[in-house]
Amino acid sequence: MTDALQLERMTWTEVDRALADGVDAVLVPFGSVEQHGPHMPLDTDSLIARELALRVAARGAQEGVRMLVAPTIGVTVSWYHMQYAGSMRLTTDTFLRVVRDVLDSLVTHGLETIVIVNGHGGNVPALTVAINHYLETTGRRIVVANWLDLASDVVGEIDTPGLHAEEAETSLALALGQRVDLEAATRDAFDRGAAVRAAGLPWTSFGRYDASHRGPSVTVPMDMLRDIAPSGVVGDATRAARATGERIVEAFVPRLVQVVRELTGGAAA
Repeated sequence: MTDALQLERMTWTEVDRALADGVDAVLVPFGSVEQHGPHMPLDTDSLIARELALRVAARGAQEGVRMLVAPTIGVTVSWYHMQYAGSMRLTTDTFLRVVRDVLDSLVTHGLETIVIVNGHGGNVPALTVAINHYLETTGRRIVVANWLDLASDVVGEIDTPGLHAEEAETSLALALGQRVDLEAATRDAFDRGAAVRAAGLPWTSFGRYDASHRGPSVTVPMDMLRDIAPSGVVGDATRAARATGERIVEAFVPRLVQVVRELTGGAAA
């Protein structure tokens, strides 16, 4: 069943038949190749995006919503992780061109409803620019689903700061089958503002870094993470639990199926 949902695992004739039979949407996972602390591999964001997309497509198939999952875009916007061995990045302008080319390729084959499933917070600003520019220049609407946003109610119940390789992300990785070494998990830069100030960098008390931050804020740029978090973790990964991750998955999957259903003219469940 999984291969039948993945575009790159299909022959061109199988794709042709699927298109003739009708495809409601294609999901495009976007991840990263970047450090995720000493306890998770570099492909964590990519695995999260791909596995969530596959679960959404499988759930959709059960409900009569037909989706394909495009290849995962792995090397993305991760310049601020480059102090850690193995991390890779595209420049932002290259990333924007890659997004455009991927979308154009799918549209060429008649896949008009495209949803980006994003597993990497660092992609969010550039993806927002990319989909708005795509609408401006083509008239086509692309939707981005960030797991932190679509499962924000579950993430918001976690009482530790959420940013990178911490409790929420590590829990989700556990639930999706990632290799996680909890014995190596750490707590680092738990108060990110304090960590930034300790590094001698400018900071304001209104700075928004925590993914679940609420209230008055200003947007601040990313920092080179090793300047503030030697381990690469921003938050507390030691409190991660598979059950927490499963709750995130259980919230995200049916909601994204509903998004696709509504985008293609179906009624909300």
